[in-house]
Amino acid sequence: MDSDKAPTMTQIQRVDIPSTATAYTDPVYWNKRFYSEEHYEWLKDYSQFRHLIEAHIQPNSSVLEIGCGSSQLSEELYKDEITDITAIDLSPVAVEKMQKRLISKGYNEIKVLEADMLDLPFRDECFDVVIEKGTMDVLFVNSGDPWNPLPSTIARVRAMLQGVHRVLNTNGIFISISFGQPHFRRPLFEDPEFTWSVEWSTFGDGFHYFCYILKKGRRKTLQAEESAATKNFNVSPICLLQDELENEDYIFRTNINEIDE
Repeated sequence: MDSDKAPTMTQIQRVDIPSTATAYTDPVYWNKRFYSEEHYEWLKDYSQFRHLIEAHIQPNSSVLEIGCGSSQLSEELYKDEITDITAIDLSPVAVEKMQKRLISKGYNEIKVLEADMLDLPFRDECFDVVIEKGTMDVLFVNSGDPWNPLPSTIARVRAMLQGVHRVLNTNGIFISISFGQPHFRRPLFEDPEFTWSVEWSTFGDGFHYFCYILKKGRRKTLQAEESAATKNFNVSPICLLQDELENEDYIFRTNINEIDE
């Protein structure tokens, strides 16, 4: 690459792609990555799924974004006149950079805090909406058989969901943007300790991502859930198109050993 030419976004995104998915569980990796990364969107940007969530977030909603990283999701929500936003990330580097970026753009109302999604530092029932995009998926790195995840994986995911359920108000909504298919996510979402209903839609070309809407206090009967699942479940086969290969999402959908082969 010529030294006098600025790197393209694709080139920037490829710089920090690790050789193995294990790196995604290492805080040191994320701090190093965020130090040089200005912006990256996992699982498509807000414009691709806005139509699926806009009915569930009102201008006066208090919103918690889990795992903000270098995403612009909070900024896009703010542009939609949703101003009571708290964004958290485990990386102090990501938090500091986002704080500076938001201030530079005049988005002073958005709060950005360093916090662990497995141990949310908020009081009970304090948010109307909790949203995450690709953050929970990181918990499934090296999780073993997707049909029967390791106990350690289940424990981490459950800890996250328990925290989300706790901080949501009585009629709060959890929005999860994920590549995880319903037959893998539903057993965790539908644990008996949670009172939310579970719905989902798909979006994206080539490979379908999933938008899960979990409404606290509105758990359906098993029969109704199965009926809804039959109606909504339409999963396209995995197809790694060129635009998918130019970002990191495929790493979570493909066995790393298979890539090398």
